[in-house]
Amino acid sequence: MVKIILAKPDQLQSDHIAIGGKTLGFDEIINEEFFVSSKISELRQTFKNNKPFPHLVFEGLFSPELLELMHEDFDHLTKDHVRVSYTMTEKKISTRPFPRLGHASELYFNTINSSRFISFLREITGIEGIITDPSLSRGGLHQIPTGGKFAMHVDFNRHLETKLDNRLVFITYLNKDWLPAYGGALELWDADKEKCEVEVLPVFGRSILFSQSSASLHGHPTPVAAPNRRPRRSAAAYYYSNGRPEIESTESHTTIIFKRRKTVRHERLAMSIKYITPPIVVEGIQRLMVWWRT
Repeated sequence: MVKIILAKPDQLQSDHIAIGGKTLGFDEIINEEFFVSSKISELRQTFKNNKPFPHLVFEGLFSPELLELMHEDFDHLTKDHVRVSYTMTEKKISTRPFPRLGHASELYFNTINSSRFISFLREITGIEGIITDPSLSRGGLHQIPTGGKFAMHVDFNRHLETKLDNRLVFITYLNKDWLPAYGGALELWDADKEKCEVEVLPVFGRSILFSQSSASLHGHPTPVAAPNRRPRRSAAAYYYSNGRPEIESTESHTTIIFKRRKTVRHERLAMSIKYITPPIVVEGIQRLMVWWRT
């Protein structure tokens, strides 16, 4: 149940919202320090100059209390509201389009789809006419179970129904005390060099924004191997426009899985061993490696 608490005129406090017994001030949901003109100018330059393609990593953009409540929302999702992807290239659980979310998650997505946040993204990226997706198609809440991964890929370039151009993705991670040994790090690759240039550990409160184009090669190919079968959790949203620069235009396509032009010999051997080894043995080895490193 969500309860809106309006402050009295003589009270030195803002309006609040109560979710799950916790009270959040509306002016605490998002960190105002990021919306100062000088900060936005700095973020604009960083986004533009970051390699291998435009991106930004934010620390502490959202209220930790809100994100903790979002983490709890995962535990209340039912099988009717999620879909399971379990293939050779991807293993994850995600909410369906037009999902029925918990109140904290609804508040988060309403915030990042608000006019103020869209203006914030426009000033950073220079993209005019940014359009949100209220259906959260392919976005929403994502959970990667033990052994789960997403091979290096380029995202779909147009919305399946509206046919609008996919221009940006914004992801916030919800994993406390997440260590590198647990896997699941997001990798941003230089497609020409076939090389990882940036690795983003999915730690609690960290968000990433990056452009979507044929050059935006990304994924988290290292399987999740956290102790006690703990999953990797995140929230994702896509942003669109009606058209894109001619230099970025390509034929409409769905997600494209990246295949290396050359596979190093020892990598081919490792993949061959993995394919002939029973999954339960592979999982056991991964868990043993995590235990040994920690």
